[in-house]
Amino acid sequence: MRAFFYILILSILAVPLVCATNEKVVPAPNFTSDAQWIDTGEAGKKVPHSIKGYRGHVLLIDFWEYTCINCIRDFRILKRWYAKYHADGFDIVGVHYGEFAMGYSADNVREAAKRFQLPWPVVADLHGSIWREYHSDVWPNRYLIDQNGDIVLHIEGEGNDQLMEQKIRELLAQSHPEVNQVPIDPPENTFEPSCGVPTDETYVGDWFGRGSIANFKGYKNDGGVTDFRSEGAPADGKVMLSGKWITQQDGVTSADKHAEAQLRYHARSVYAVLSVENPKKPARVYLLQDGKPLDSNDGGVDIHFDSTGSYFEVSTPRMYYLVKNPAFGSHLLVLEPQSADFALHSFTYGNDCQQDFEQK
Repeated sequence: MRAFFYILILSILAVPLVCATNEKVVPAPNFTSDAQWIDTGEAGKKVPHSIKGYRGHVLLIDFWEYTCINCIRDFRILKRWYAKYHADGFDIVGVHYGEFAMGYSADNVREAAKRFQLPWPVVADLHGSIWREYHSDVWPNRYLIDQNGDIVLHIEGEGNDQLMEQKIRELLAQSHPEVNQVPIDPPENTFEPSCGVPTDETYVGDWFGRGSIANFKGYKNDGGVTDFRSEGAPADGKVMLSGKWITQQDGVTSADKHAEAQLRYHARSVYAVLSVENPKKPARVYLLQDGKPLDSNDGGVDIHFDSTGSYFEVSTPRMYYLVKNPAFGSHLLVLEPQSADFALHSFTYGNDCQQDFEQK
C-alpha cells in the first residue's frame, strides 16, 4: 500500500504493529469538514459526525480501502465486535481513503459499503484530510478512542485482534460490567509460517517504483500504447505482457482484444483489482492456470464457465476473486481480455489460513 517503504512492508504482509497503548493517550483528531459521510448504519438513526458526538462511547476508527484484501478479510471480525458490544456503547466509524483512482469516488465507496453490508457509518475521505490528521500510512489502520475522546490503542495492519477486543471490553466494563460475560473471540494468527507465505502484493502499474512488469520495454506512463512481446514466463510476483497495452501509475489498460497478461505466483488464492473504462460495457476475461482453464475446485467466486473455459466479467471497479485452489502452491496465470479498455491494477494473495471470510 502507498506509504513509506517500511510501512509498505507492514501493509503488504499485514504484520500488525501496536503503536500506542493505554500508557500513552492523545486526543483523537476530529473528522474534517471536507469528507463525505455515507451513513450505512442503523436505519432511521442519525449518527454523530464528530468525535465529540461519541463522548461517553467507545469508538473504533477503522481506516479501510475497498479494494484492500487485508481490510476485507477483517470485516468479519469487526462485525462480530459490533454485534457483541454495540448495545453497550461500542461504535465503529469506517474512514475510507482510496489507494487507486477508483477509491476517490464517493459513489464507489457507497456501493462497496453496501456490498460488504457494513452496519456502521462510513466517511469517504476523498481528499485524505482525516488520513493525514491521524498520520495514517497503512490499510487497515485502527484507532481505539475511549469515552473521553482519547486514543488509547492504535494497531496497524491485519491481525492483533484479541488485544484490541480486550481493550474494548476493558473500557466498556467501566459502566457495563456485563460485557465480561460475553465470550471473547478465540486467538488466531493467520500469518503463522505453517499457513504458507504467499507472493507479495503485485502492483501492475508503475506504483512508486514497485511496478511488476517484467517486459524489457517496461513502463511508458505518457498515455501512449506499447506493443509488448512475451519474453518467456515471468518470475514470481512479476507480470509479462503481450499485445498492446497502455501503462500508467494506476495500472495497465488493454489497447486491443488480443492483449494478454501472465502472472507467476505462489499462494492458495488470488485476487485482482480490476476496472473497465465504461462499466456499462463489461469486459470478459478468460483465465488459464498452468495452461488450462480453472475447474470448479479452483475458481474464485467471480469465476464463471462456458464451452471455451473459465472466465470472469469486469464491470464495477473493485477487487475480484479469481482463484481459490484446494492447496497452497506455485502457478502461472494467464489473463486473456476479449476487448480493449480492460484495466489491471494489482494482484493480492491468500494463504491456507486466510480463507474464512465473506467474499463479496
